[in-house]
This record gives sequence, C-alpha cells and structure tokens, in this order.
Amino acid sequence: MAASDELALPSLLEAWRAPTGGKRVLKGSSLRLSAGQGRGQGSKQGGDAVRARLERIVRKAPEVMVKISGRQRGGGHVAAHLEYIGRHGKLDVETGDGERITSVAGLRALAADWEALDDATNRGRARPTSISMVLSMPAGIDPDTVHDAARAFARVELGECFSYAMALHTDTDHPHVHVTVAAEGLNGTRFNPRKADLHAFRESFAHELRARGVECEATPRRARGLVRKSDAPAVRQIALREERRPSARGGEVIRTHRRIRSDAVRLARSDTPDYRVQDDQALRRQRAIRGAYEEAAQLLERSGSADDRALAQSVRSFVGDMPMPLSRSAAMAVEIGRRDRAVVKDEGEGDRRGRASPAVSPPSRAPAPQKGPDRDR
Repeated sequence: MAASDELALPSLLEAWRAPTGGKRVLKGSSLRLSAGQGRGQGSKQGGDAVRARLERIVRKAPEVMVKISGRQRGGGHVAAHLEYIGRHGKLDVETGDGERITSVAGLRALAADWEALDDATNRGRARPTSISMVLSMPAGIDPDTVHDAARAFARVELGECFSYAMALHTDTDHPHVHVTVAAEGLNGTRFNPRKADLHAFRESFAHELRARGVECEATPRRARGLVRKSDAPAVRQIALREERRPSARGGEVIRTHRRIRSDAVRLARSDTPDYRVQDDQALRRQRAIRGAYEEAAQLLERSGSADDRALAQSVRSFVGDMPMPLSRSAAMAVEIGRRDRAVVKDEGEGDRRGRASPAVSPPSRAPAPQKGPDRDR
C-alpha cells in the first residue's frame, strides 16, 4: 500500500479535527464539495487528499481568516455600517442577488428592508438586525481573486437563506472582504454562527481560493502546534492607544494585563511554582500533536518514494519549529526568569572584574564601614 493511502491516520486526523458544535444550518458546500476537497472533516478523506493537506500545512501555506467583526442593531446602525463598508458611496456594495449599490440612499434603503423583516419576526425583542464578517488573506494575494472567492463562498454558504451585502477593501496590506448578513433568514432561520460554524466557513473560503490557484489552508490552531489565542482586536487597539498615550489607562483589559504579569512574576520567582491545570493540558495536547506528525513522518520514510522521504523531513522540520505550549503568564514568566538570570550573571561578572582590576572598575560609592575586631586597625 502506498504511503499516501496510509496517511489517513486517526491521530493525524484528530490533530486536524475541526471544532465541534455549532448550529450548521448552512449546508450548501458540505453537499457540494467532494471528499477531501472541502470541509473534509465531515466526509471520508482519501490518502491523496490527506497528503496534499499535510504538504500545505508543513509548507506553512497562508491561513485564511473568517471572523465576526460586529453586530448591528436597528436600521440606523445597519445603514451606518453599510455606508462604512461602501466607503460612503465610493465603493460598490454587492448584494446576494447580484445588485451593485453605488449610492448612500440605496444602502439606507437596504438597511430599512432588513429592519422591516427583523421587526416583523422578532416583535420588539432585542436581537441583532445584521451580523458582519470579514474574510481576508495575507498580503500578496490578488484582490480580485479574493473578491471572487468570497463571492462564491457567500453564494454557497448563504445562498437563498439569507440576504447579504459585501464589499472589497484594498486599503490595508492584505485584501479583505466585508460581508454583512441580515440576521433574520428568508426561511425563518436566524443567522448566528458559532465557533464550529466559523471554522466551516474558513474551510469553505479556503476551498474557493484553492480552486482559483491560491495555496492556502484553514486549520485549527492545534494543528499548527499553537495553544495560545491571539489578543482580540479591541485588546490590541487599547495596547496601541496606551503606547501613544501612556496616561490613558483603565478598564478590564488593563486589570487583566496586570493579573497576567502578577501571575508571571509569581511563577518566575517562586521556589515551588503552582502551574495552572490549563498549562499542563496544553503541554499534553501539543505532545499528542507532535506524536501524530511523527507517526506520519515514519510512514512516509518507509515509502520507496523520494518525494515521500522529502516530505517526512519537512514534517520533522515543521514539528521542530512549533512554539512552546505556554500561556501568556507562563511565557512572561520565562522571560522574567531569563532577565533575572542575566542580571545576576552581570553582577557576578562585575564583582569578578572589580576584584581583578579595581583601578579599571572603581566602586560607584564609598565602601561600607567594617564591623568586628579589625575595625580600628
């Protein structure tokens, strides 16, 4: 049996397993895509598809991003958001039925339609009128390709169930598409994606990009050996604001940062540090991930193919580059410990230099008076 046929290892597929749960009320691409080409976790993947995905992962193919960027409540809020993604009439905003809205008045009319649908079904309940998402790729990808893939993604995932509007933005280093979806579906289903749904959206968007010649992936963090989440956009913005204006302090984010630093200092300087259960779990999780890739590498090495052996070497290099599975407080504790050791080392070297050649390194202050019987000699 060829190595590519054997690569569907349970441990490897578990490492790539998508988050569970979610409503999954949107099933268009799950039915459309063939095995191994789309969201493969829900269907049987062939060995060739697993091998191709492994190659993309160890080559560190760009990861697509699909995230919820906000929730709008009321027609006025929806209209303001649609005007923002349309740059107040400067960009075309495309709807699900192919219409291109180029005026602020047209965007406000669309927002009013969504508000009327929401009011007719929710009867005054406080629910979002629309939910906005951002689909993006790293810099260097052709914006028109990203736009076309996002258009296909929205057609498949949202289709005839939800009204939506979208616009391409190219004013940052990486092209991205804003997709705003009416929360009330045309068939009475609410649009409220969960974590698992967003991962499925990532896989669908990645499929559309690969179909257009863009190498990319949509793997969970653990598949790349990552155990720590990145800071939320709001947290990053507050941190940037603090760098610009150090006096602007306060809020839950500041208290969280102080707590993390306090925990880090305690871990770094305690004789018997008390690590959290989550830290031990992260260590065991990454150990299992590393073992899954090592098992795949061993299978590839037993193959008679030079390409398989080269891939095995790439897999081991990929595993070797995985970051340590440390939480923010544990990573900060490591850095504090490193600095403490550097300070102690510098002080020790300074003392030795001072004893060897006092004329070169004179004391910075007068020596303290001696104590004991030799004091008056």
